[in-house]
Amino acid sequence: MSEDAPRRRWALPALLIGIGLVVVIAVVVIVVRGGPQEYPADTPEGVVQRYSQALIDGDFEGALEYVVPEIADDCERDWFAAEDYRVALVRTTERESGTTVDVLITAVYESGLLGPGESESEGSFLLVQQDGEWLIERAPWQLSLCRELGL
Repeated sequence: MSEDAPRRRWALPALLIGIGLVVVIAVVVIVVRGGPQEYPADTPEGVVQRYSQALIDGDFEGALEYVVPEIADDCERDWFAAEDYRVALVRTTERESGTTVDVLITAVYESGLLGPGESESEGSFLLVQQDGEWLIERAPWQLSLCRELGL
């Protein structure tokens, strides 16, 4: 028997253990980094994120909490719902009159003969500060719960 035999016996198990470790590390990285970034609730981006999520989840009363009270009180519901929405932050611009949060909106519609339909467009939210809180004064038409919010 040669001296290489014990080395060959351990080569395959060592290789399998190495591959297993790489797979475990990859899964951990995906799980840890996989979710969307959550913005602080007291920022314009956080308000837009929470409003959009509430709207997508069908929590209309929760969504109205992020809207300027004058608009929320007189809200005429006028929301066209796709099957699913994805909203991604593009940029935030601060102005004297308020802050604009531009988003990329992807609407997914019912599956058809060739699969689900999607449409993608940019939209802008206008937020103002009232009593130290950021509130939505205008929203893109795709995410306007109230007729008064639509741009």
